[in-house]
Amino acid sequence: MTDLRHYLELRFAGQVFLMPNGSDISVEPRENMQLEQRGRAAALRTVQGESWLAYALGPDWSPRPDAPWTRAVFLNNGASQPVGVLVDDLKLLPVGSMRIEPFTPLGPAPVPGRHLFPAAAVGGGAPILVISPEGLATYLRSLGGDSGLGE
Repeated sequence: MTDLRHYLELRFAGQVFLMPNGSDISVEPRENMQLEQRGRAAALRTVQGESWLAYALGPDWSPRPDAPWTRAVFLNNGASQPVGVLVDDLKLLPVGSMRIEPFTPLGPAPVPGRHLFPAAAVGGGAPILVISPEGLATYLRSLGGDSGLGE
């Protein structure tokens, strides 16, 4: 049977990451976004009267509203409002084109109980870290003061 799962290759902050693609992820082009002038978010998308915040991240993963971007990747892992990360570029890659190796990250998680990188893609050059969508959503919500825990 053919494996129909895919990964998103995300490029932001001068780095490349992979993230499992799922039905709780949506992508919006820059044209559908508004620049955000308040707080730590860099852009927002208004959907049915709700504002979905999106964050641009620097190389150290701190908010950097002036970072360049072309799309927002929104994550809705069961929370009331999606939250997004702004990316320079993204591609859809079939899971069969890579070998994903899980690992346990060293040190404490950046938000309680949520590590960002539970795996890496190996075997085709330099390893590429795989982002946990749940971990990333929780981290992004913590930047706005809402960790998303307990939802």
